[in-house]
Amino acid sequence: MKSLRWRLTLWFAVSLMVVVIALMVAAHWHLSYELHQEKWERTHPANPDWVLHGSFTDQEVHDILGELAEFWLLTGIPLVGLALVAAYFIARRSIRPVQQINHQLDQLDVATLSQRIQATDADPEIGQLVGHFNNLLDRMEVSFTHLQEYTAQVAHELRTPLQLLRLRIESESVTMNPALAEELQEEIARLSNYVETALAVAQAEQGRLELTPEAISLKAYLADTLEPFGRLAQADGRKLLWSCRENITVQADRGALKQILFNLLNNALKHGSGNIQLRVKPAHNHATLLIGNRAAQSPHRPVVGLGIGLRLVAAFAQQMPGTRFRCRRGAFFWSQLILPVPAGKFRPRT
Repeated sequence: MKSLRWRLTLWFAVSLMVVVIALMVAAHWHLSYELHQEKWERTHPANPDWVLHGSFTDQEVHDILGELAEFWLLTGIPLVGLALVAAYFIARRSIRPVQQINHQLDQLDVATLSQRIQATDADPEIGQLVGHFNNLLDRMEVSFTHLQEYTAQVAHELRTPLQLLRLRIESESVTMNPALAEELQEEIARLSNYVETALAVAQAEQGRLELTPEAISLKAYLADTLEPFGRLAQADGRKLLWSCRENITVQADRGALKQILFNLLNNALKHGSGNIQLRVKPAHNHATLLIGNRAAQSPHRPVVGLGIGLRLVAAFAQQMPGTRFRCRRGAFFWSQLILPVPAGKFRPRT
């Protein structure tokens, strides 16, 4: 699909060429008619009293019109080319405010939701559009803030009742059916985990987490963090395959990075099938962690969850400077975590 810039240029070029061709055809037809109909008179050189009468022949008219058409082509084609270049730059300048708006919208996320769109030297129509965008962002920011506060408040209020319920079941476990007591404890533990995760998400999205990024030797860190997930994958008849170079150091908060890896690998175990792959791709100023696995095909495996795990990952990533997270869903699910590398800590192999 052609961009708006090229569509405007093409529209201007076609319009210009239609006008020029119409003028050339009209001028050609009118001149041809006049030359065929015009009668000329001139005095005889040797006899001033004589008056000679005549008209242009068809060959003369053809020669005159041919020279005129050649002149039009020699002058018209360069002028049309210059007009196209001018049209391109005019179209480019006309859509520059739209490009600025698109760039600013692309930079908006949870952490920058308080920013507003700015469009300098914009037409009144573009200015009105920017006003509508900013009004929408105002409403979104208010709604999102209320949602964060509500989530944090609900999660905080649920922590104490769940703890009391767990203690009550533990104290009554002697008189209860052991299988029932174990099942209740598992459900309470699952609910407690959801509550703690929701509270962590709210705190991270509100910027209230106190993170302390430090230089981390990635291979040693992964070897320690991934070991229990390797056992869990093996118990499920799967493998956790990972690789990382020795000389890669990243800048991250240890606790936050561990929570991110736990959530991504838990998602891979619960909602995926087949082997889980983790690869580290280094660059001059960052390292990219890729975690992927096939989507679950079995009807016994839930493929749709609350989405709170990925939301927590995104919120933690936003709180660590230079860290970015994105994922791609499909038959093969990939999660991509980009971590900054401290200056001088890694040099790519040549």
